[in-house]
Amino acid sequence: MVKDALQNNRPIYYFGLGSNMSRKKLENRGLNNTKIEIQSMGPAFVKDYRLSFNMRGFPPIEPGMGSLEPCDSSSRAILKYKEQECHGALVKLDPENYEKVMRSEGVGGDSSLGEEIVVLCRPYDSPDKPVEAIALRACSHLRLSFDPCPSARYMTLLREGAKELQLKECYQDFLAKHPVQRLSPWQRKQSTYNLIFTMGMSMKFKMRWISVLQSRLLFLVYAQPTAPRSVQVASDLVTAAILLPGSLCGYALHKSGKVPVQMTKFMQLFEEDDGKKKE
Repeated sequence: MVKDALQNNRPIYYFGLGSNMSRKKLENRGLNNTKIEIQSMGPAFVKDYRLSFNMRGFPPIEPGMGSLEPCDSSSRAILKYKEQECHGALVKLDPENYEKVMRSEGVGGDSSLGEEIVVLCRPYDSPDKPVEAIALRACSHLRLSFDPCPSARYMTLLREGAKELQLKECYQDFLAKHPVQRLSPWQRKQSTYNLIFTMGMSMKFKMRWISVLQSRLLFLVYAQPTAPRSVQVASDLVTAAILLPGSLCGYALHKSGKVPVQMTKFMQLFEEDDGKKKE
């Protein structure tokens, strides 16, 4: 489907279920400050799939990212929508801008974050006329067997996008009730400085194994916010110990002023308020 559209310069439909439900966010996702031009965009839903957060992120600051997951998969959800369906944005793009979206999502190459899958998308205004669209599912090497909590920052983007799209009230209620990951100020600072270190090592020295190893350790001790308080406290203590070396190195890099501007801007996203003010 994608190959045919690219070769024949035909429009492609894309189903966005995460932060790409916001038109402004999607238009400004092009790499190198390029704009993504949208031909049309509207609310729609896909049956037999659910909104999942099982794409491995950066615990504890951004544990899981949005992904489309089959309802019959073994992946465990924290909270499921009452119907076996996922709601989001049906976006019509020309081939050039579709490729821009995929690049912004980290699709392609050996370290691709998501895999393109074809789904039948039903527009709100014509549900009996489904459209074939491309959606993204977490790649197998990043797909967790459970949904960790999304951050409050990330979930706020989804709730705002759903409101902008005017998705069904019951689906917006589902998003509003979904548990989120919240961090204390010191946990947020420690996680941010650690990311400066691990991303710096990956980008400058190609030492991605550091972040991979650290991620595996962090998910081994990860506890959902719904877990008993004693379990959460134990998880927080071990997590802090795992992050300590990297956060100290990241703090030193930050103070030295040697952090690239691009990385500094990226880190600012994680230093923002956790969403409490917006909710």
